[in-house]
Amino acid sequence: MSHVADTGYQKKYKEDIKKKYKLIKDMNSRFGDYMILNRRYTNLTIVDRPRQAKEREHEITAMGWRHAEVMTERASSAVTLATLYKPDKDGQTPQVVVLLGAAGIGKTMTARKIMYDWAAGELYKEKFDYVFYINCREMNLLNEQGSVADMIFKSWLNTNAPVNHILVNPEKLLFIIDGFDELRFSFGQPKDNLCTDPWEKKPMEIILSSLFRRTVVPESYLMITTRPAALEKLGQCLECSRYAEILGFSEAEREEYFHKFFGNENQARQALQFVKANEILFTMCFVPFICWIICTVLKQQLEKGENLTQTSKTVTGVYMLYLSSLVKPLSNNTKQHLHGNLRGLCSLAADGIWKQKILFEEEEIKKFGLDQENSLPLFLNENIFQKETDCECLYSFIHLSFQEFFAALLYVLAEDETTDSGIPKKDVKTLLENYGNSKNYLMLTVRFLFGLLNEERMKDLQEKFGCKLSPKIKADLLKWVQANQQTDLILPCVHEGIYQSYQLELFHCVYEMYEEDFAVNALDHFTELKLNQKKFTQMDQRALSFCVKHCHSLESLCIYDCTFSLEDHEEKLPRRQKWLYQ
Repeated sequence: MSHVADTGYQKKYKEDIKKKYKLIKDMNSRFGDYMILNRRYTNLTIVDRPRQAKEREHEITAMGWRHAEVMTERASSAVTLATLYKPDKDGQTPQVVVLLGAAGIGKTMTARKIMYDWAAGELYKEKFDYVFYINCREMNLLNEQGSVADMIFKSWLNTNAPVNHILVNPEKLLFIIDGFDELRFSFGQPKDNLCTDPWEKKPMEIILSSLFRRTVVPESYLMITTRPAALEKLGQCLECSRYAEILGFSEAEREEYFHKFFGNENQARQALQFVKANEILFTMCFVPFICWIICTVLKQQLEKGENLTQTSKTVTGVYMLYLSSLVKPLSNNTKQHLHGNLRGLCSLAADGIWKQKILFEEEEIKKFGLDQENSLPLFLNENIFQKETDCECLYSFIHLSFQEFFAALLYVLAEDETTDSGIPKKDVKTLLENYGNSKNYLMLTVRFLFGLLNEERMKDLQEKFGCKLSPKIKADLLKWVQANQQTDLILPCVHEGIYQSYQLELFHCVYEMYEEDFAVNALDHFTELKLNQKKFTQMDQRALSFCVKHCHSLESLCIYDCTFSLEDHEEKLPRRQKWLYQ
């Protein structure tokens, strides 16, 4: 084939790829509604150096502006997509790049962006003549035999793919294999079963194994995206040249995403102000998928002309939307497996909360029955740390707040759903008794407990997650709130800060459930409310406003020597707030 003809084929292929990957579809979009990729895509923070356990702990536990600072620090040593196939410090060019990232962190969007940018001549222009995208979820559905050549044919929108000519220069080919953790294949194939001929037809698991183990087109390049929990499985069939991990959005990248999503300066500013006032939501926006969920919910409210401060989507509501979206595309068989392992996951989370532990060893994973296939990838991360002369593998939730969410869920699940998990203090009353003396480490778990008992969320837990819920927990929480409130609630001065924070935290709990009837019953004893020498953040004000509104017996409200934070249109970090002195 002549060079002119080859250039013509390549040009046509690039045009087709640009057309295919130019548009993206939101999960909630109507038929025919598409978004231009470059108008939405926001660069992510990607690192290629191993982190120490302490660094990972900081990422998992930090909140609000502290988390933003951690991410900004990581971004200072970040790599770009363009440099992934550049020589390392020893002059070695990686042939295989594994791109790691938690659920919803942007792996598939990044893979699509690479396809588009290559076709547009903006990425790997001299490095690769052809780039092919292989979706692992689709690979699971293929029953017939195939070959590497068939993969190339299927990538080609035009049936006249010059496969013979393409395979003449395998060192100019890149295969992007997206979603390795979703593959349901066994990769323990004997070497004799693997293929060496790109035209040889075999079952798909053998073709992919042959690509991974470099027995077919060994000169080609690979990029494999996966969740960290599948690393061990991947290591059984692949020697990797370079690992890179997507950490998510830095603070600046979060802001850029909001502006791109809304496309309206005023709406983006309002949404950012709302999210920054809630340090948990602001923190979790480092996960692009959660960022999308929050933006989607807020945009719908703004377009209806509603006040964002009146949103019923509390933190628990947003987390439920995220988890439901992760579970929705799973096969029925995988969903049943997830339901069976949910209590084990919740038990691991609760055990860690009580012991104030966020990194878990292999033995703990096995203890709670989470060492089975499909138990881990959705909600747990696998972390490889260097330890003296060896490496150790520790597991963690994507963020401490997710561990606290699942810990709270353990107390909501009905007792007869499975056998006792062996978790000490798993009785709700014991949790609430310890809450006041916990120095805040149980605070978010208890908030989530209230949030999960919202009627709408309980219905979602039953229908989408197949959970059986304990019917009496809500009554226990109502009694607890009533027992912890005085008729005359005084939030006293700062030197009695522990008592003060505890009382205000009860308001946050009632707000998190966001049910009018519960709030009215829980707060019915209040006749007088005195607020004394207290700084109220914007989230404090939302909780306070909701609760005061539902204190139907309230006769007087006294505010003395308090300060209230104001929205700041210019400052970036939520720690930098302006205060109104009252």
